[in-house]
Order: sequence, then C-alpha cells, then structure tokens
Amino acid sequence: MIYFKGINGLRFFAALAVIITHVELLKGSFGLKHYWNEPMIFNLGGLGVYFFFVLSGFLITYLLLKEKEKAGKINIRDFYLRRILRIWPLYYFILILGFFILPYFEEIHISYLEESFVQNFHPNLILFIIILPNLALALYGAVPHIGHLWSIGVEEQFYIFWPWLVSKAKNIARALVLIIVIIVLVKVLILALGMFYGNKPWFVALKLFIAMSKFECMAIGGLGAYYLFKQNARILKFIFNRFVLCGCVVLIPLLVYFTPARLQDGIHIVFSFIFLVIIINVAANPATWFKLENRFLSYLGKISYGIYMYHFMITAIVLAMLKHLAINTNEILFNCLIYSTVLLSTILVSGLSYEFLEKRFIKLKGRYTVIKSGSQESEN
Repeated sequence: MIYFKGINGLRFFAALAVIITHVELLKGSFGLKHYWNEPMIFNLGGLGVYFFFVLSGFLITYLLLKEKEKAGKINIRDFYLRRILRIWPLYYFILILGFFILPYFEEIHISYLEESFVQNFHPNLILFIIILPNLALALYGAVPHIGHLWSIGVEEQFYIFWPWLVSKAKNIARALVLIIVIIVLVKVLILALGMFYGNKPWFVALKLFIAMSKFECMAIGGLGAYYLFKQNARILKFIFNRFVLCGCVVLIPLLVYFTPARLQDGIHIVFSFIFLVIIINVAANPATWFKLENRFLSYLGKISYGIYMYHFMITAIVLAMLKHLAINTNEILFNCLIYSTVLLSTILVSGLSYEFLEKRFIKLKGRYTVIKSGSQESEN
C-alpha cells in the first residue's frame, strides 16, 4: 500500500480555502458585510482549486506509474471504473439537489443567478449530466449552489486521456513538459485572438471554457509524481531544501498581492509549481518541518470531497438562518458564528455522506484497484 503522510491534511486546507472565499461571496449576496474583494480572500478559492488540481495529478500519476511497474501495464478500463465509483455517486446526488430540490427554497435563492438558471435550465441540466459543468458555466453562468462543480468536470475530462498517456508514452517527463507547453501556447493564442473577437459572445464563452480547463496544473502534478517515482536525486534535493520550501510558502501571499494584472492569466502555473514543492515535501520528505499528519486532519481530508461538494449550499442555508442576527450583533462574534456553523455543519453532512453514500462505492472501487493507496478513499 502507498501512503503519503499529510496529504489528507493538505486536502482539507485546500477545501477550507475554497470555503472562505465562498462564505464571503455569499455574505454579499445575502446583504451582509463581506470581505470578498480583499485580495487574499478573493484568491483563496482559486488557489484551493489549483491545489486540488496539482494534488490530483500528482496522486493519480504516481499510482498509475506504480501499477505499470507492478503489473507491466495499466488497466485503463479499471482506471475509469475507479474514477466513476469515487466521483459520480456524489456528483449526481449534488446535481439532483441543485436542479430539483434547492430551487424550491426561496430563502436561499441567489438573486443574480436565478433568472439565468430558469432560462437555461434544460441545457444546463444536459451539460451537467454529461459531466460538462465547466462548459455550462462558460455558456450560461453559474448554477446556484452547485456552480463550483465546474472543477469536477475539468478533472474528469483530463482523465479521459491521462491513463493513455502514462501507459503509452516512452518518455513521460518529456510528454508532460510538451503537454504543458502546448496548453500554455493555446491559451496565449486565445488571449491574442481576444484583440479581434473580444466582444463576441461565442469568444467570451470559449475563452472562459479554455481558461477553466487547468489541465496544465494536473500535468505539473504528474511531472512531480514522475520525478518522485524515479527518485531523481538532483530534483528532489532541490525540492527538499528547507529554504526552497520556505520561499514557496512566502511567495504565495506575495504573488497574490503584487502580481501585475497583465500577468494574472498565467500566474496559476507559478502557483502550481509552488504547490508541487509543498506536496512533495509533505508527502515524501521525512525531514520537512511542514508536517500535517494527525488523526483529525486525516479524517477531514478523507471526507474532503464531500466538504468541497456540500459547502456552498450549506453556507447559503446557514446565512439565510443567521442574517437576521447581524443587526445587533458584534461583527467579530457574528463572523465567528457564521464560520463555525458553516464548518461544523459541512463536516457533519460530509461525514454522513461518506458513511452512508460514498463508502459503499469506495468498497466496490477496491475490486478494480491494483495499487492500493492510503489516500485513495478521498481521491478527487
């Protein structure tokens, strides 16, 4: 069994980053004082998602490489079955809640999204059903309470071709670098075309769809997995250097606050390499000071897929229930109440979901697993 210590802790903190941004976003939607426009708050959600992308690419690639080493090949059918059994049950359950249950509760409606949601109900539904929520977001805007599922669509689309590449590529590192370069060049081309088609609705949707498809983040994670798998001493020595790790941690807020606007479209690539350094240090550096292995964080990481999936709707429900308290309540105490209620409720619901919905499919997933991982239950 492969087990990377601290990975589940990283998962939880990435999910927490997304929750903070969405709490502040929804506070504004419910007429409450918010800090969504503060640069760090605004960017935390995106950073959390980028981190998930890099981590997912890292873990999946490492497990595929181990399977190829042990079995001599990668069973691609079983890979797809594992993805389906881990991701689809909760994905479609959230889809049902978002399209057919939550719209009946007017108290949690998000006013600026409702008109588009009603007008584009059926095309949105079709795109969500076929695992294209990112395309739905690009074309019609966010579906209330479940718009964040766009990132699940990106991951699932990436894994359509990923096992084939790991299985067939003779030089995986070269293939990964080539993929990253090609994706970056395509995105640069799209930005350049914006000078000619920037006001066209079809181009705006295309640009947003391409921008959301952060395949390069997952490829960067895969590149790190390859070098760790191969135990590349030179690269690992650099990554394990404590000054490199400290520098990466310090760079995160510096980049958030000081990156020029014209470079924002590509800054996620820099963040991806930063996150990769953190991931490899936590997962494979026994001397690192960045230790996140304990029972509490391990459990929260195990249910982090549910935390990510449920948090938005739970936040809306909590704010709808608590907003009347904001009138005569100390702001600090009120925010503590919001965040503690959102976190505890999300953890509770996610824990129940894991026990009574997800775990049944995770057990089935084990039938198609060659290389078992201590982190595979929360794989997302």
